[in-house]
Amino acid sequence: MSVVAITKYEVTDMVETLSATLAVIVAIAAVVIAVSWATGQEKVLSAVREFRATITLCVAGGAMLGSLYFSEIANYIPCRFCWFQRIAMYPIAMIGLVSFIRRDAGARLYVLPIAAIGACISAWHYLIEWRPALDTGSCAATGPSCTDIWFRSFGFLTLAGMALIGFLALIIVNAIPERIEE
Repeated sequence: MSVVAITKYEVTDMVETLSATLAVIVAIAAVVIAVSWATGQEKVLSAVREFRATITLCVAGGAMLGSLYFSEIANYIPCRFCWFQRIAMYPIAMIGLVSFIRRDAGARLYVLPIAAIGACISAWHYLIEWRPALDTGSCAATGPSCTDIWFRSFGFLTLAGMALIGFLALIIVNAIPERIEE
């Protein structure tokens, strides 16, 4: 029997691919939910309402665990905007956990403004990754440049892009209003 050794770099490469694949799945699910909301597909909306806390916990918790893996195990040093995105995502994970445990439908009102701020930061970060000339250079003064890219999966998806997908999915899922009983 032979033993196959996997290096830390191979594991990190697998985690990068897995994270990017999950981000694409989340993006597709968010688009399906948004289209269902726009077209009034009550069956989908009811499922989202029922599992909103679980979805919020999975998306934000997954993003949090992924960012911790990349910084603490893969040793990808977070830039300034990465830190700001974490400052937005980590509380959403905790709110999602409390909401999941307590079945608190009102928690969505706390998630929305934080996710909106995080989405703005992620969108700008993703934009300057593609257009480095827009960066003022302020990030590089305190750590790695915000235009540095640790990896780009599928030719377009970076850490900032995955964070943006997560924040937008959280906005869509938590913006769907509770059903009003007549």
